[in-house]
Amino acid sequence: MISAISLSPEMKSKSSIFFPEEVHQEIVEFLRLHGECKNLKKGDSISKQILLNNFIYLNDGLLFYVKRTNDYTRPKFVNIVIPNRLTDYHLLLDNNCTCCKAIKVARDSEVILINKNLIKELIHNNIDLFTRFMFDSNYFTERQTALAIFLLTSSPEDKLIKFLFDMLAALKCDFSDEWLSINIRLTREEIANILHISVIKLDLMLGKLKKQRLIKKVNNKLYVHTKIFAELSPCPLGREDAKGCKSNNMAKFRAKNMILINNL
Repeated sequence: MISAISLSPEMKSKSSIFFPEEVHQEIVEFLRLHGECKNLKKGDSISKQILLNNFIYLNDGLLFYVKRTNDYTRPKFVNIVIPNRLTDYHLLLDNNCTCCKAIKVARDSEVILINKNLIKELIHNNIDLFTRFMFDSNYFTERQTALAIFLLTSSPEDKLIKFLFDMLAALKCDFSDEWLSINIRLTREEIANILHISVIKLDLMLGKLKKQRLIKKVNNKLYVHTKIFAELSPCPLGREDAKGCKSNNMAKFRAKNMILINNL
């Protein structure tokens, strides 16, 4: 059976849903040539006006991309953005509303702002680069949809294991060692927000994993044992393996059930 940990480095990265994919080098060169570099302090928020008119590329630091839901009693969706990523592709072609979106500076960061009109003009000036940008935009949206589905339909335990795997994949961890180090320091509250769970539930899960000797802290750095990923499938939603989809929702697609539905 294929497992997530047996994938190639490229496939590990592509199976990740918690982290946006790295921006292609040709796009990065265009952003650095035509964009405006800006330093931001931890705790800052990027203004709605900037968010409305610009694409934001993270050169260094850490950002949180926050999406508010319509239910104010529920936590927000929080994406962690690490260097060499764009925060979003939400304004590629249309002047869409940004009222439900915000970007918080999680650590001191350096970003590159580029006016969205410069990207649109590529359709006349450099169609190949524009096509590349459009392809990445669609892929970004697909992963964001997969992430929302995963967060809303998975157990807290599955969320944590998938997040740890995605973080190691995004950091280009070798995965060949028995213990793998997490080189991003996040608070318990930050991780809980990213996983869409409570801090209390996160503490209980981390405590259980420590007792099972699957995670440990050494010199204030978190280490994860590779055995924690033994049952993680290569499917981005964590539900499909070589034997087929394990989701209970697939039961309704059994042949007998489909015959009954068609005869209603």
